[in-house]
Amino acid sequence: MRIRFYLPIMFVIVFMSCDEKKHREVQLPISDSSLFVNTPMKYWVENPEIDEASGIAASYQNPHKFWVHNDSGGDNVLFLIGANGSGLQKLILEGIDNRDWEDIAVARNGTSSYIYIADTGDNFKWHSTKFIYRFQEPVMGEKSQMTVNHIETIEFEYPDGRKDAECILIDPLSKDIFIISNREAEKHIYRLKYPQSTQKVNTAELVGILNASKEKPTDDKASRQDLFVTSGSISNTGEEIIVKNYKNIFYWKKTQNETIAQALQRPALILPYDVESQGEAVSFSQDLSEYYTITEKGHRSNSVYLSCYKRKNKPHSNSF
Repeated sequence: MRIRFYLPIMFVIVFMSCDEKKHREVQLPISDSSLFVNTPMKYWVENPEIDEASGIAASYQNPHKFWVHNDSGGDNVLFLIGANGSGLQKLILEGIDNRDWEDIAVARNGTSSYIYIADTGDNFKWHSTKFIYRFQEPVMGEKSQMTVNHIETIEFEYPDGRKDAECILIDPLSKDIFIISNREAEKHIYRLKYPQSTQKVNTAELVGILNASKEKPTDDKASRQDLFVTSGSISNTGEEIIVKNYKNIFYWKKTQNETIAQALQRPALILPYDVESQGEAVSFSQDLSEYYTITEKGHRSNSVYLSCYKRKNKPHSNSF
C-alpha cells in the first residue's frame, strides 16, 4: 500500500529532479586554436624552492615577471620569476600562514596594484571560514629578498556550507572577488562584492554555476579529480577569462554589459593545453600577448617548468 500511495509523488519528484538537471546541463565546450598557439614554449624554473607550485600571477610593478607560491603547508613566501623561468627573488609575508594557499591574483587600483592570495583550500571541509590575503604589490628591483608586514585579511564563509576552492578571479573593473568551488559535481561561482570587509566575516554570494568542468554520474574517482577547478585569471581589461582544471583551459570573452558571473555561465572555448604533471596554475601576461601555466611537479625530476602559449594576434591591453 505504501508503495502505491507514494509512487505518484516519487514520480513527480524524480521528474522534477530530471527536469532541473536537464536545465542545468553544461553545454559542451568547443576547442579553439585560432587565438593562441598549440605548442607552448617551455622553460625550466630556476628556483629550487618552487617545488609544489599552486598559483601564478603576472606582476604589474615588476614587468615581465610572475609571482608564484607553493601549496598547503609551505612557507609564507612568494617567489618572483621571469617569463623564461629565471630568478631567485623571494617575498616574505609576515603575520600570516600558508594553511592551504591555492591561487593568486594581481589587480591594479589607480597607480598601485594589489596581490591577492587565496587561502581557500579545504580538502576535508574542516574549516568554516576561509581567508584571502591582500596587500600592496612591492617593486622588487634587483633585491633578492623583501618582507611585507602590512597585509589585510578578508575572512569569509560560504552561504551553503563548507567548500574546497582553488580558483579566485579578481574583476579589475569592479574589484569584486570571485571564487569557484572545486570538489562538487557542479562548480559553484561565489562573489565577494567590493569593498570586502577586513573587520568581520564576509558571506560570499552564490552567483551561478560554472559552464565547464562538470562531473557526470558515470565518472570514476580519477576522472572526477581531473575535473577539479584549480586556477583562473582575468585579463587586465576585464574582457577575457581563463579557468583551468587538470585537463583543460577554458576561455570566455565577455560581451558588452555582461558580468563575470554571466560570462562564466555561457559555454566556454577550450584553449590549447599540453597537459602537465599536476599542473594547477594559469595566468595571462600583463600585455595579454600570452598565457602561462606552471607545473606543481616535474615529469622525471624535481624540476618545475613554465609553459608559455603565445597569442596569434596582438590584443589591446591596459597594463602599461
